[in-house]
Amino acid sequence: MKYLEASFATLSKEDLMVKIFDAMVMWTRKAIERMKTDPKDIQGRHDMLRMAQRSCTAAMDAIDFEIGGELAESNHRLYAFWYHELVMANVEGNVSRAEGILPQMMSIRNAWAEAVRRYKSEFASQEPRLDVAVV
Repeated sequence: MKYLEASFATLSKEDLMVKIFDAMVMWTRKAIERMKTDPKDIQGRHDMLRMAQRSCTAAMDAIDFEIGGELAESNHRLYAFWYHELVMANVEGNVSRAEGILPQMMSIRNAWAEAVRRYKSEFASQEPRLDVAVV
């Protein structure tokens, strides 16, 4: 566990955001699968959806509203919507709520990964920027 904590502590803000979305997608997928294969496993569904919710919260907490402006506000609203849908999927036991947001999560995750890849390839030889915002 210490290794995992250390590896996350050394990630850039950009790489950490991709990892947050990886976790969000993974836990949402696992919850969907559990809800379909074992609908009576309420605790299993709850645990997985809570992990996805924690990832949404981490994404919202990482937003820098001062630098991000309107985009930051828009992303915050989207992540808050996902959080709400995950809560409702859990409360209602409604798999379609989680299924409905998974494609959006995957799309945003892929956009983050591509943006980070491009950023690194463009600025790899330069000094690290201190004004990079996570939005």
